[in-house]
Amino acid sequence: MAEDYLEVGGLKEDNLTIGAKGGVIALLLKVSSTVLGFLNQVILARILGAGGLGEILLAVSVVNIFAQIAKFGMEEVMMRFVPLYIDQKDNEKLKGTIFFALKLSFLFSIVLCSILVLSSKFIAINIFHSEALLTLLPIVVVAVPAAVIRGVIGGILKGYKDAIRALLPEFFISPFFRIVIFLVLIIKNVSSISAIIAFVLGEIIAVALSINFLLKELKKIGTVKLRCENKKVLDVAYTIILTSVSVLLYTQADIWMLGMFTSTETVGVYGVAAKLVLLVYFPMLAFATLIPPLISSIHASGNHDELKKVVSESTRWILSMALPIILILILEGKVILKYFFGEQFVSGYTVLLILSIGQLIKAGSGLVGVLLQMTGEHKIYMKINIFWGIVNIILNIILVPRFGMVGAAVATAFCLSMIDIIGVFVIYKRLSLLTFAYGLKFDIVFIVVVAIFYFLLKDHNQWYHFLLVVSLTVYLWKSFANNYIPWRMLFAKYRTE
Repeated sequence: MAEDYLEVGGLKEDNLTIGAKGGVIALLLKVSSTVLGFLNQVILARILGAGGLGEILLAVSVVNIFAQIAKFGMEEVMMRFVPLYIDQKDNEKLKGTIFFALKLSFLFSIVLCSILVLSSKFIAINIFHSEALLTLLPIVVVAVPAAVIRGVIGGILKGYKDAIRALLPEFFISPFFRIVIFLVLIIKNVSSISAIIAFVLGEIIAVALSINFLLKELKKIGTVKLRCENKKVLDVAYTIILTSVSVLLYTQADIWMLGMFTSTETVGVYGVAAKLVLLVYFPMLAFATLIPPLISSIHASGNHDELKKVVSESTRWILSMALPIILILILEGKVILKYFFGEQFVSGYTVLLILSIGQLIKAGSGLVGVLLQMTGEHKIYMKINIFWGIVNIILNIILVPRFGMVGAAVATAFCLSMIDIIGVFVIYKRLSLLTFAYGLKFDIVFIVVVAIFYFLLKDHNQWYHFLLVVSLTVYLWKSFANNYIPWRMLFAKYRTE
């Protein structure tokens, strides 16, 4: 049974404090990852152009799809079972389950790598109509096992509530070395191959660090008999992998459909816009690192009030950090696209607007998927994802040939939104919880007023950029003052004694 308070360094920390601390740590790492990823795309866009960037995005999307399938849901399974066995102090099941997850996911990654190598020509020519991918795919396939093991170990360390070591390889080490290695390689050869080699080496370095972190944790357990409830683990994994595959249908389908029906230049422009919109999503990703194992532990304890508190507060935190990002993207999106990436990327502004609306709905809904998966409702979440994943594919097939990247954005944003909207209703019906944030009157009025003054001043006064900076400063100050951004929980004097 999970305790409402954990003893850390002589002080009692409640679940909300642990979630806040882990979320803020994850947020800082995610900010560094976002900055590095943004810098990486700027460099690629400037050096390789929209076409070259499009080729890279297609190759990486293939890796993402194969890696997600190969993990077989074990990353999420670890976030559920590791904290459970730690609470029960069952080291035999803890270590046995960890080894079972790593062996199974690695085996799947090798099998899928072989399939990818054998089918690389078909994917490159018959699906994406790109001869450049003939060279890129056999190289990028090496990143699949590395990404799989890194992801599963990340899930294990999240189960230990160790945000730094769980996220450091993915959010900092990998993107940092991608940039460094690419810049070194282009001294001799400016090509898409250099970017792919840098991507692969970045993943290998990251997984090496992840393995080192895990080995240090396993040493604490010592030598014990390995036991694993295989059937129980696979039962959860099977629903999560189906959910993960369906998630890929609405997170990668747009890139794939654009690659099939349009040019690599269009893929490059769309990819930049989609990457910028992920800035809205990173507060959710940050708090999704430590919140899942907390939800799993709290739900197991049967403390409904504590669960309600953690869910409500985490949504408020996510939205408070997402809203300023959305406002910047909507008001300054064209400027960002033009001056950072180049004139040819300005055509992606409409895509930026559409996808931002979808991410706003996700941020306002809270950690819907996490809550369903960590409270035994993973099967219903799987069904929701599969249905809307299929709908997304159908909408992309209908809209992309006619409307290009705008059609892809509409299909993706709509399906993403519907998954969370339906999830909110399911959570309320099954768990009697509302995941919405509280106290949004000021936020809504703030956005409307700032937007009105911004557009009124935009064509008549050069101070409209200054207005935006001042407005966002005021909003962030209020969020910090009201603890809508949980900075106070980082300091001992504010914690519950």
